[in-house]
Amino acid sequence: MGNSSSALPYSIGDKASETEDGCWAVHDGSQKSDGAPVTVFQAQKPALAKESFVRGGTGKKIFCAHHHFVHAKKLRHPYILQVLAMLDTDDASSNGNSASASSSADYNNNNSNNNNNNSNPQNMPTTGAYIIVTEPCKPLTEWLQQDNPSPDQLAWGLQCMVQALTFVHTSGQVAHGNISPHAFYVTPSGDVKLWNFSLVTPIGVADGGGGPTHHFRHYEGLVTPQAYRSPERTKQQWEALATSQIHCMDAYSMGVLINQYYQGRIPQPLQKAVQRLQTPSLKMRPRLGPLLRCPVFETPYAKLLMELTELQIQPVETKLRFWQTTLHMDDMDPKVAQFKILPLIQSTIKTICASEAMLSQDLYRREVLSMLPPLFFICENLLAANNNDNNNNKDDNIAKELTPLMQLLFAVKDRGVRGALLSKTPLFAAHLKPHDLNVLVFEPLCSGFADSSDALRELTLKATVVLVPHLTPPNVEKLSRYLVRLQSDTSPSIRAHCMSMIPQLAPQLSEQARQKLLLPAFGRAFKDPHPPCRLASLQCTVKCQEYFTLPDLATKVLPAVMPLVLDGVGDVRTAAFAVIDQFLAKLKATHEERSIGEVSSVTAPTNTMMMMSHQPSSSLLTATTTSHHAAVAAPPPPAAPSSGSYLGGISGWYSNSSAAAPEPTAAPVAVVQPMRMPPPKAAATPKPTPTFSSLTIGGNVDDSAGWDDDDDDLDLGDDTAQDDDVFASIGRNTKKSSGKLIMSNKATTKKAEVKKLEMDDEVDDGWDDF
Repeated sequence: MGNSSSALPYSIGDKASETEDGCWAVHDGSQKSDGAPVTVFQAQKPALAKESFVRGGTGKKIFCAHHHFVHAKKLRHPYILQVLAMLDTDDASSNGNSASASSSADYNNNNSNNNNNNSNPQNMPTTGAYIIVTEPCKPLTEWLQQDNPSPDQLAWGLQCMVQALTFVHTSGQVAHGNISPHAFYVTPSGDVKLWNFSLVTPIGVADGGGGPTHHFRHYEGLVTPQAYRSPERTKQQWEALATSQIHCMDAYSMGVLINQYYQGRIPQPLQKAVQRLQTPSLKMRPRLGPLLRCPVFETPYAKLLMELTELQIQPVETKLRFWQTTLHMDDMDPKVAQFKILPLIQSTIKTICASEAMLSQDLYRREVLSMLPPLFFICENLLAANNNDNNNNKDDNIAKELTPLMQLLFAVKDRGVRGALLSKTPLFAAHLKPHDLNVLVFEPLCSGFADSSDALRELTLKATVVLVPHLTPPNVEKLSRYLVRLQSDTSPSIRAHCMSMIPQLAPQLSEQARQKLLLPAFGRAFKDPHPPCRLASLQCTVKCQEYFTLPDLATKVLPAVMPLVLDGVGDVRTAAFAVIDQFLAKLKATHEERSIGEVSSVTAPTNTMMMMSHQPSSSLLTATTTSHHAAVAAPPPPAAPSSGSYLGGISGWYSNSSAAAPEPTAAPVAVVQPMRMPPPKAAATPKPTPTFSSLTIGGNVDDSAGWDDDDDDLDLGDDTAQDDDVFASIGRNTKKSSGKLIMSNKATTKKAEVKKLEMDDEVDDGWDDF
């Protein structure tokens, strides 16, 4: 029972193209775990078992597909397309290893029967499919037509081809046999890599006919384009090939390919070499390795890429020199930086940080530090541009590349590494997910608050500013506790920065946490000996005023700010006065709002009294004078004349003498109108009380002053009601006084008739002495 393609850790996408020989369909794919792109080659065995290269011929495509599947993973080289996974769905145990072992036996044991069996359909499984997953790539012809590579890139691509074939000839001891533009694929980094091993064959194997294997002799004319077949192949001179060098057959094909590769414009240094490669004589064809000494390959671009390829096997000192001095990211090809340098940095960091022994050595920590600048340069300048170009992509390329490294880098106990990470927290906050920021960045970052270096503690504090909006409530509370501790830090700069951070943290805190943090923090900062810290605290107090209640402003904030108006620094005093003025204005505005509400809720008499109390003194004096004048000028009730009383005579004389005085004229005055009051409830009429007045402002004077002997029975009429209402005189039509104190002897109205008092003269009441 075979395997399904779902068993692979890769997803197979839509078909993009197929190989030139028609054996393999090329699909775009991705890794299931992280979505990394891959290329998937898939061959359906039932269909290939029925198809031939030539209609009606015996050469079935399934044999070439099987031959390629056997050798694809066996040959490994930097410039051979990297195989990530292989699967034969018809064979549960097949992953390419058993096929490689059998093919190696074919080469080493010179077993011609195995080669012959490969052409027997009865011995070939014809169910299921062959699946090969490789690194992402595109055909060479497509790269030449669409990407328009530069001369340096063309030279580097040709160098990759030559190195791959040299490895196959020298280390693999086999000939490729199918060199053509369809045998090479190009990776995103610009490397041209060898592929299509459907005709791989040893040379000089005695398989019954001499020379190449039977499989090669049977299919080479069907698979390889005619222009790339050497003369001995077209003439089927297998004996000549059997006695020739391994490289001869492929060298001829490379000479033809170089001419097409440069589209007929071969560089001058290469022209003579290309002519020698295409010579008809087998013995005159040079090996491909010495071709790399041609000046066309000596470019800075090729030199850089060669160093990158060999960097992993170099000593640490060489790596440090490369990252610190050799690499110049400003002039770097974006594709090389993203697809070659970035993977190299990631793999190196993972290797070093995964080993405690390596992290304990300063040399390896310096290597990690030297790789951080190019890492962040690529993320900020190249990956960010890719995100902008592909707005429909939901996955952030920066987050995808940096997230696996965050926990490893923050675990490195090196202040240089930690400082480089802290300086890039805005980049992390902009692209990493909130959960990753809290777990992978903030939690290990907090260890910097307890570091013995002042510079690192301050850098840690500054780095957390951009993280605050993304922190979870527990982490916000945790940060607030660190700020309280940092207010006692020995560094004045840290204390000042700590205060400037509180307004940004306050909106994220709960109400209870704000009450615990703000007022105590500002109170401590107002007494800080460092002037910038006091100044920062005053500025932050204004920013946080929305979180203070009015009682807090009046009883806690303002009393704490008041001493700063006498500060020794002018800027602090100015800021203190500004804070006090702003908070007092806020309190005054609240007072005015309350006053309006209180006035509208009191009773009418209270309103009237308040209005009178707010009048100017001159108006109040006029109103009072007018009221008293009206009370005195009211006509008294008529009284019966008295003839027997001495006091009655005196009173009558005074009234007659006062009547001769003219009445002074007074101008009308504006009187404050009282508010209407509801009518009082009916009550018993109180006994009138005599009014004693000896001085009248602008009115008439009664010299009796209440000493008249007839006053005991005097009927005052309406005056009694007027005396009961102290506000009765307000609003009456009175005349304005001339403003002088006048002792008037003339009554304005007719004196009421005095009723004679009936008394017992014999009673000793003290009046008989008169």
